[in-house]
Amino acid sequence: MQFEGETLPSNWILADVHLAGVRSPPDEIDTYWHSDGVLALFPITRDRYRIIADVSDTQAGADRSDPTLEEVQALLDRRGPDGIAASSPIWLAGFVINERKVADYRAGRVFLVGDAAHVHSPAGGQGMNTGMQDAVNLAWKLALVGRELADPEPLLDSYSIERSEVGRQVLANAGHLTAVATVKAGLLQELRNHVASVLFGLSPVRRATTNTLTELSIGYPHSPLTQAGRHVHSGPAAGVRAPLSRVDHPVGSGDTPHFALFAHADPACAALIARHRDLLEPEPRPPFGEDGIWLVRPDGYVALAAANNEPDKISAYFDQVGLH
Repeated sequence: MQFEGETLPSNWILADVHLAGVRSPPDEIDTYWHSDGVLALFPITRDRYRIIADVSDTQAGADRSDPTLEEVQALLDRRGPDGIAASSPIWLAGFVINERKVADYRAGRVFLVGDAAHVHSPAGGQGMNTGMQDAVNLAWKLALVGRELADPEPLLDSYSIERSEVGRQVLANAGHLTAVATVKAGLLQELRNHVASVLFGLSPVRRATTNTLTELSIGYPHSPLTQAGRHVHSGPAAGVRAPLSRVDHPVGSGDTPHFALFAHADPACAALIARHRDLLEPEPRPPFGEDGIWLVRPDGYVALAAANNEPDKISAYFDQVGLH
């Protein structure tokens, strides 16, 4: 399986160190765009940070692969604010950025997830979230097929269809962020710094950025497992992440992956659950709106949104995607 893409012509360092003198809140990422290159500080614990910096034109990346603590301190002194001191290094490494992805995450009985399927710039910090979502997306499908509650297709084939598109988007976004962060021309640097300071000061932009980087905004509207049903005026659309509250237990949790039915607890709903007791949670959850019924997949995404007088759509959906 070809790992298609390229290696970017830039050198970077990564340093997991303890920092003293950081004045920003401990739950915020600090990014400093210096004329020499970018410097980013990611908080891990109270005084431990991950530092990532572009060192293509500096001594730190010129003659060795891994930086020293002294070189990391020199970068902090030059690109960061005064008074930050690094100590007790845990991990010091040099790296280059690969932007690569397989075209199809599946080859017969072989499925690729995480870094085996896609690698990209650390800009945005999405590598871990993307890999975990790959695994969750595949796991419930394999479990249902393994328990003989589902036909292999189209369930297993939907894994690559859904996650390959997400991987493509993550690579594109990370690539754009890396290009912006490594701008060298003086006028372009000034323009970038001004625009970024204005945009990231806006709450809607900060929320949208957070949802993108944490991947809460990901959806599967064009998946073969997504069906819209009749138009529903309230509640989430088919293909989007179901909006659960903090007190709700996650859909699909437990030792068997169940779908959840968000509908009024009436006789039609009870009959539906009884008919599909191996696939559905034993009790319905409150609907997202008065005019609809929602079927949510074991990974938390809406599989079907239909009008509340269309419970037969749920059984039809299970038949169409080979669930039984």
